[in-house]
Amino acid sequence: MLGDEAFKLVKEAKNITDSHIPVYNDEQVRLVTQETRYLWTRIEEMIASLSSANTLPGSQSTGMFGTQPLDQFNSSTTKGSSSTPISTAHMDRENINGQTSLYILTVARNKRCLLAYHHRRTQFLRSLLWNLHLAPSLVPPETSAHVSPEEQNFAREYARLNASYRDAVEEQLCPTDSLDWTANGEIPPRDLFIEVRVTKDCGEIVTENGVVNLQAGTQHYLRRSDIEHLLTIGYLEHIHPT
Repeated sequence: MLGDEAFKLVKEAKNITDSHIPVYNDEQVRLVTQETRYLWTRIEEMIASLSSANTLPGSQSTGMFGTQPLDQFNSSTTKGSSSTPISTAHMDRENINGQTSLYILTVARNKRCLLAYHHRRTQFLRSLLWNLHLAPSLVPPETSAHVSPEEQNFAREYARLNASYRDAVEEQLCPTDSLDWTANGEIPPRDLFIEVRVTKDCGEIVTENGVVNLQAGTQHYLRRSDIEHLLTIGYLEHIHPT
């Protein structure tokens, strides 16, 4: 049925959560674009057939009462007839008009579904990158495996542009310090330093107090802003005080 393939894409986009993104469905996108191209070709053919019919010899009325020659139409309406018979040609024209309208609406709907699918996925990537302090290299491997090469390129370019803007702003506002762009501006953090447990090897990171080696199974008392992005992606676990 027309539009079914596009509806499947919308259902997949709805399944995207803050922590999970399905594998990019290249095959489904191909089916939707293939259907859209086919429908547009049919639209052009039907419009061309209607245009050629209008240019045939013998000017005809294309109004709502049929496709009769104008002189026949005028004479028939003056004979006191109670109704005007609809010609077969008129019915064919109406069928083509209706089918063309249906195809145009389906093409527009397919485009909206494609845009919604890709927009929802880019929303997820933008949010993830900000949680990772605009560091695409920190994107979990399982997430990277679910995005297309084009989406990976988008993530790198998005991070590069925003990092450039961030650095320019920090240079003007606080040249000797850095801003936490991922912090919630409405809710201040309760604790500046927190105790964390390392769940995955992170290697060495540079903090305000020096270099810290984050090996799996170890516990550390660190400044929240230094390791917020590692908490977000699950490499560290916050140990709440009892």
